[in-house]
Formats: sequence, C-alpha cells, structure tokens
Amino acid sequence: MQFQRLLAGVLVALGSLPAKSNAQDTIQTLVGSTRVALDLSYMRPVYSYFRGSGAALPFINDHWQAGLSPTWEVDGGVQHYYLSGGAEAVANYYPVSSGRWLPYVGAFASQRGATFATGNGTYGVQAGYLHFLSPSLAFRSEFRFRHSDVGAASNSEDVLVSLDPYLFGRANRRLTALPAFGIFDVNLFADYTLRPTHSLAVNATLAPFLTRWLQAGSTANMVFAFYRSSGSHVLELFGRGYLPVATRVVPFAELFVGNESLGQSYQTLGSHGTRAGLRTYLTPGVALDLALQWRTYDTETMGPSKSSTSTPPPNRTFRATMTTQFRARRARD
Repeated sequence: MQFQRLLAGVLVALGSLPAKSNAQDTIQTLVGSTRVALDLSYMRPVYSYFRGSGAALPFINDHWQAGLSPTWEVDGGVQHYYLSGGAEAVANYYPVSSGRWLPYVGAFASQRGATFATGNGTYGVQAGYLHFLSPSLAFRSEFRFRHSDVGAASNSEDVLVSLDPYLFGRANRRLTALPAFGIFDVNLFADYTLRPTHSLAVNATLAPFLTRWLQAGSTANMVFAFYRSSGSHVLELFGRGYLPVATRVVPFAELFVGNESLGQSYQTLGSHGTRAGLRTYLTPGVALDLALQWRTYDTETMGPSKSSTSTPPPNRTFRATMTTQFRARRARD
C-alpha cells in the first residue's frame, strides 16, 4: 500500500515537470531576451537613397524591458543630399511576470531632426499585453499616447498589434533543421490611429514553405484613411527557391510581381523582377535576409485622356530585413 502511494506520488511529480518547466521558462528565462528589428535598404540608380530602422529592447530583469530604436534616411538629390534621422527610447514595466499574457505599462521619448528643418521631440506613455508564441516570437497588442512639440501642442493616440522577433536569452539557440512544409514566414504590424485622424496602416507577410527548397508567398503594405475614404497600397506575390546546403547560410533566388498605388489617385503601377541573396537563421524562428533586387516597371498611362505613356526607370536595391517564422502544427520549440 505504501509502495502504491509512493509510486502515485512519483507519477504525479513527473507529470507536473513539463508544466513547471514551461512556467519557469516563462518566468525566469525572459531576462536577456531582446526584442529586435532591422530593415535596411539602399537603392540606385536615377537617385540613391539609404534608409534604415532598427530596435533592441532587452528584458533587464523579470519586470523591466528597455531599449532604443533608431531610424535614418539619406536621399541623394541632384545638387544636395537630404538627411533625416531620429532615436526612440522605450521603457516598459511588467507587474506580473507569469502567465501566458504579460500586461505592461511604459514610457516613450524620441528626438528627430532633418536637413533644412528644425528638430522635434515626442514623448508619451503606452500600455499593452505581450504573449510569447515561442521563445523567439511574441505577439504584442498596445495602446499608445504621444505628445509632440511641433508647432502647437499635438497629441495622438493609436492602437497597434505586431509580431516581434526576440533574440538572446532563452532564444539563444541554433537551428538544427531547415524549415519545411508546415512552417511559414510571417510578419505583421498593424497600426490604427484614433487621433488626430482615423487611419489604418498594415505591413504584413505570409509565405509558407512548400518544401525545404521552395517557398511561395505575398507581402502587403497598405494605408487607409477613413476620414477621406481612400488609401494606398504596395502588394507583391513571389516564389523563392533555396539551395538547402547548410543551416547557417542558405542561398536563394526569387521571382516576384508587384502592384502599387500612384499617389492619392486610383491609378496603379505594375512591376516585376528578381531577387538573389543569402538567408541566415539567427535562432529557430528568426531569419536575416540579405538580398539584391532588380525591379522593372510597367508602362503607365498619364493625363486625363490617357493619351500619353511613361515607363519609370528600373532600379536596383540592396536590402537587409529580418523575418519571423511560425509553425502550422505545434511542436516543441
């Protein structure tokens, strides 16, 4: 009888280990995990530009996350270069460090400057929830209030949802097998502005792997202004082939077709082209793509009677972007 009780106690303890392990993984190992972002692009010819943005917000301890997010742009004109840039500082406090959903409140401050313009500062607060879908991927929902010192006092409010990549800490692991069917690249950033104007901006990517060497997907960058019932978009469909020779660095080549709005009109412009580059997996679920792009534009009609045509010149772009991945079927990460 005592042996049966002892055996039952051992089985109960063993059964509780995964739950305890998962809880400890959520509570204790967030320290060092860092929300990251990177998007760099350099385009030629006609005129050149170099634009970029990044972010690094580590968990300093179980309750505090803080970091910086810089942005910059250098545009090459006919006679002058135009420069602009800024830096944002964010600090979030998590009163509860356990559970699936982690609520937080925080503060924000930024400073921006540009050529031929005076600098301006912005500060504000935010509140939201963070939910880790895996050690390297988190879903974030956030309400933000911002006050800017540009001219007269200017306040803004918005709500955003995003999928954020995380590195280091518990996400500091190496990929052991290349993605295959059931795994897809996914990026999401949706921002709904409540004040001063109602508008929605969405940047999204969905690209499932068909095999280890073949991937197909789409990207969308859309803005819709509710106050004037109009918007703009940049859409792409693409197919990408990989040379799966290693897990650290994977060469790829890609074909794509695109369609984008022309200003505030209802006209659109088509394009097509190729990309070639390298992908490196920083951790399971987060990849960095380095790609060279050749884009050719279709001929567009111009004027109210559409009697004249114009073909924008092709461009070449080097781009470095970070993407996240998600599993369609649940597996141990």
